[in-house]
Amino acid sequence: MRIEVIKREENSLEFYLEGEDHTFAGLLNEVLHENKHVVFASYAIEHPILMARKPRFRVVTDGKISPEKALEEAAQKIFDRAREVLSVWKEATGD
Repeated sequence: MRIEVIKREENSLEFYLEGEDHTFAGLLNEVLHENKHVVFASYAIEHPILMARKPRFRVVTDGKISPEKALEEAAQKIFDRAREVLSVWKEATGD
């Protein structure tokens, strides 16, 4: 995974999330929307054959946090949730 910044303005960030597809991009988009300071978050895959593993994101915040901070918080939430699922799985299977 690699982030390629396309455009950065005061409360707006556009970037490619290289090496990912709809699976992770959809999850990241959903978690970004949980942040009360994110006023807009969306992604698109510009061409399904040429850009399938390079979703283009746009994140806009209300100015109380930066788009980068919103992205960092979303990534941490995803990590924490994955860790919780793993813990529950291990408990259920006796590992």
